[in-house]
Amino acid sequence: MEENKRFRNHISIIVEQTGGILIALLIILVPQLLENIRDITDITEAGMQLLSGKGMLVNLGILLVLFVIVGWQVLVWARTYISIQENAIVIDRETLNRKKDTIGIRNISNINMEQNLFEMLIGTCKLKLDTNSRSTADSTDVKIVLKKEAALRFKQEIEGRMREIYRERWDRARATATSEERKALLYGQFHDHGTVPASSEEAAGYFGEMQAEGMQAGEILAGEMQEEEFDIRADFGEILQHGLFSINIISLVILILGVAGTVTTVISILNEPDLMQSVLGAASGIIAAVIVVFSALWDTVKDFVRYYDFRTKRAGDKLHIKYGLFKKIEYTIPVDKIQALKIRQSFIARIGKRYMAEIVNVGMGDDQSEKDSFLILYGTEERLKERLHILLPEFSGAAELKTERLPASVWAAWAVPGAVYTLCVIAPTVAAYVIFNREYTMWVLIAAAVLELFLLLGMVLKYRTDGTGAGKEFLKVSRGYFGRNYLAVRYQNIQYVKFSQNPVARAFGLKKGEAHLLAASMNSTHAIPYFKNDVDEKIKKGMLAYPKRVI
Repeated sequence: MEENKRFRNHISIIVEQTGGILIALLIILVPQLLENIRDITDITEAGMQLLSGKGMLVNLGILLVLFVIVGWQVLVWARTYISIQENAIVIDRETLNRKKDTIGIRNISNINMEQNLFEMLIGTCKLKLDTNSRSTADSTDVKIVLKKEAALRFKQEIEGRMREIYRERWDRARATATSEERKALLYGQFHDHGTVPASSEEAAGYFGEMQAEGMQAGEILAGEMQEEEFDIRADFGEILQHGLFSINIISLVILILGVAGTVTTVISILNEPDLMQSVLGAASGIIAAVIVVFSALWDTVKDFVRYYDFRTKRAGDKLHIKYGLFKKIEYTIPVDKIQALKIRQSFIARIGKRYMAEIVNVGMGDDQSEKDSFLILYGTEERLKERLHILLPEFSGAAELKTERLPASVWAAWAVPGAVYTLCVIAPTVAAYVIFNREYTMWVLIAAAVLELFLLLGMVLKYRTDGTGAGKEFLKVSRGYFGRNYLAVRYQNIQYVKFSQNPVARAFGLKKGEAHLLAASMNSTHAIPYFKNDVDEKIKKGMLAYPKRVI
């Protein structure tokens, strides 16, 4: 794309911005329209009745609000321009209040592509740009909608400029650094790749090879990769397996109960003498039940279709991930932006001894579509390690690292919060016993007993699941109840860490903590379960041992 040439988003962005409002309007107006239609010749008359009578002001108000919103979106689209100026992306919005956003290309962490069903039909796609900033980690910084060909050209242009900036910074850093600074610089640069060069010359040569690979990979448009160019491509069996092990037990229970309740309600209605009156009377309940059933059904089967045609590739210093049927997603992730690796097991996967992997990196995880940044779908432990070695060898050591279960003395540390919880249960139980004059004594006691059983069950499950492992390079923690989630993070990627002890834990030599990462809020804070011995000292030394990147 030409320097300083201004362009707009594709006009379809107006439909995408206002689509939800249009659907809501149809939900409100269509039932009213249908109520007034007796036959096909009454459609015009029924439409006029919407603008008369008691609902006239309400309906006119709704239409007016719609016209204002659509009109404003048209104005915003017409007066918003995007351009590439030197080493920045400039978004100039010239509406009532002029707003000009400048995003430095050097600060871009991810350039991802997304295509929903509507965009597939009209040939557009959405570019989503994230930056390294923690202040904007909870929202995608830039969203641009273009025709797919233009989006690919734009992405290629930005990636090319990112490579040029990176190379210039590296050359400048090497030229100005002292001998000791250069050693630290090179050591910090290559430690993430599992390679510590013996000399600056060896490091420079290795970097040249890595940079050449990255430049070659950057010349391949992510959306135009051929099938054989992906390192891993999931077949139908793997997608089916992933969907099976991803099933949420709670959603499955809700689905079964919802279907059973709906069937029971329908049977009882069919047995009523006045069928039509019974249907109208139970209409709202039936609709609510259907919504619950479909919601639970989607939550149960969504992973069968979401990751259709899942493909991954390691190209130089970047990961390319592509998947989707009704919504196509393409990620391009620089490896040096990856902050941590998540290894997950649902309850079903834990029983079947299956594992899947996600990544935590700067900029991603903010939008709902990026909530789960999958890297490896559910499979055996051996397959997880094999594919991790292909795609992300920098974290191979994390997969091998074992976590130590909680020490038995943790039960003493849990006694303090457990006692507080029990008091919070007993107090309202006694109050209810007094207020209701012992009329509902049995139910009150049952409720209190159930709450105490939940506490005990949670503590037992937590004791069997949680753990901590502190290796030479990685901190790895395990948490969960029915399922299990591992988090592996390199010490140097921990922004800061906090440790705490209650009086009982101090007496038994136990500590717990929190590790904070540079990521979206849902991935920025991770609890470290209770541990003993010198785990905290290993974490502190690990954080100080390797210099942060300076380029």
